[in-house]
Amino acid sequence: MSRCPSTRLPTEARPKSALMHNTISALPCHTLLDQMPEPRINNKALLAAIQQLSTFLRRMGGVLIMGLLVAGCPHYNAGLPPSLRLPSLQPANPISGVYHTIAPGETLGGIARAYKVERQRLAEVNNLSPPYLLKVDGRLFIPGASHVKRVDPRSEAPADESRVNDFSGTLGWPLDGDIVSEFGVRRGILHNGIEISAEPGTPVRAAGDGRVGYVGNIKGYGNVVIIEHAKRLLTVYAHLQNTSAEKGKRISRGHLIGTVGKSGSEGKSSLYFEVRSRSKPRNPRFFLARRS
Repeated sequence: MSRCPSTRLPTEARPKSALMHNTISALPCHTLLDQMPEPRINNKALLAAIQQLSTFLRRMGGVLIMGLLVAGCPHYNAGLPPSLRLPSLQPANPISGVYHTIAPGETLGGIARAYKVERQRLAEVNNLSPPYLLKVDGRLFIPGASHVKRVDPRSEAPADESRVNDFSGTLGWPLDGDIVSEFGVRRGILHNGIEISAEPGTPVRAAGDGRVGYVGNIKGYGNVVIIEHAKRLLTVYAHLQNTSAEKGKRISRGHLIGTVGKSGSEGKSSLYFEVRSRSKPRNPRFFLARRS
């Protein structure tokens, strides 16, 4: 096969743009290298192009991820902003850890320091009350620990690490009733909320000002209302008989959102109530007004 002769474009015919134009289709018998103009790269133009491509890819990636989240979890993710979307919403889940038997002289701060666990976490998981004093020979669950450690009774966490924040009064009680199931660990299972006993049809009210993020049914929760509050706080009201809240509507503390039932529950009628901060379950007693 004969080789096509190579002919270079005259200088005046070459494109003067910083970008390389495709003129190959107009010259069918030239090699690619012969047809390309001499490279003259404009660094600013190249950087701008890269930035535009990066922005485009981020947007497309965000759209794809958003679509997967909403499609995969339509029951609650669709009603919550990205910062509050939960990977999973479960009333209880397995948790690893060990039980530490409290010895004389040991304090919550010292134990927290020995196991490298936040004192706040220990207080909430073990459902402690102010002033968070420990009882000798009592047991303290240490989440995430693999074995029991020796605690130096003289060891105490620094002041900024040892403080336990009590947010009691931040939220109001959604109804009057006795707590029949506490937040915390039982038989290797972390129960993420509390159950408040009440008769069927008892009114349930919003624990604080906020926006209704979801109204509907979730497996394990039954009929549920989720309210978004300030500082990325959520409250969850489940096992409802009826719901009267409207998704997307802003409501005030004390606003009627439904009535007590036993949907999603195998037991007696009660309100299942959760508090979540940045998607993580928190002990509701640390946020509700403390009762005497």
